[in-house]
Amino acid sequence: MPHPIDLLPVPATYTRVLLQRLAGAEERLLAGTGLLPESSNLPAEITVAQQLQVFRNAMAIARRPDWAVEFGKLLNISSHGPLGFAALSASTLGEGLEVLARFARIRAPYLNFRVRETAERLIFELLTDSYPLGDLEIPLGEIVLQIACSYAEAVMADRIGEAFVLLAFPAPDDLAGYCAQYRAQCEFRAPVSGFAIPLSLRDLACPLQDDKTFRASLLRCNEALDKLLAPADIVLRSEHWLAEQFEMLRSDQVARCLPGLEQLASALAMSPRTLIRHLAARNTSFRELRDAQQRELAVRLLANASYTVQEVGSLLGYPDAANFGRAFRRMFGVSPGQYRRRQR
Repeated sequence: MPHPIDLLPVPATYTRVLLQRLAGAEERLLAGTGLLPESSNLPAEITVAQQLQVFRNAMAIARRPDWAVEFGKLLNISSHGPLGFAALSASTLGEGLEVLARFARIRAPYLNFRVRETAERLIFELLTDSYPLGDLEIPLGEIVLQIACSYAEAVMADRIGEAFVLLAFPAPDDLAGYCAQYRAQCEFRAPVSGFAIPLSLRDLACPLQDDKTFRASLLRCNEALDKLLAPADIVLRSEHWLAEQFEMLRSDQVARCLPGLEQLASALAMSPRTLIRHLAARNTSFRELRDAQQRELAVRLLANASYTVQEVGSLLGYPDAANFGRAFRRMFGVSPGQYRRRQR
């Protein structure tokens, strides 16, 4: 039985690039996909199953363990449409990595992503538990990490050597040759697969920062992710809508009321009572989903020293500092100020 993700649509960009890269092997590359060999006949979108079959065919044709690392070098961040534009026009490197983590599923629905902090690093992490990738898990991770590296280099320039590509597998035999494929340092047998920058560079300004481009690109990314998410998955759609609302709170820099149940129900074209019932069937609630988005944004804002605690509270929908303090204690067990001091 096909996996639910198999039929999701993805841009045919990667397949077009592979067709150009492997000229002369078009029929072998597209074998088993139902796609025609001429790149001019490719549709704008193909299915996940077709894309993954193309990758398997490319691996068989290349017969080289580093084929994916080389292929990833061809996919610079600017070739990723609204996703690339949103990351490049973000205000900081950290914000750009968060954009990639939030919307990279538009290009790779079979992977999940998150950004998290350690004491010294900001890590863009790959999660491979949503789809059985088998022998494609490592090469697909390598492709994504090259793209992340391409983005970071566009912002960091000659400081890219301070970044790390985190690889969960052992060092290959040709260690020097493999590492030379990345501009960042390579770290093997890492506890996670991902891309890491020093935490001190999180607020490094993006040279192409542009708020108008950023907002327009985010809107297109949201539309693409809406199209991708399963219409019947109420939890995913609710999480996505809430994330968008909290992002608006942050980016508008204006205190607003917290998004409400009635607003979400209207956005999902159902009654509040029906929404409550759907969420309860998935062992969650509107309050739990909203609190999760609040916690995530609160952590991001408190990590930015340019915001006062009162400003963070206002942007989270708490114009009264005392109410914000109580809500924050309920979520984290400490006051916002104590939390900020502990993270330093």
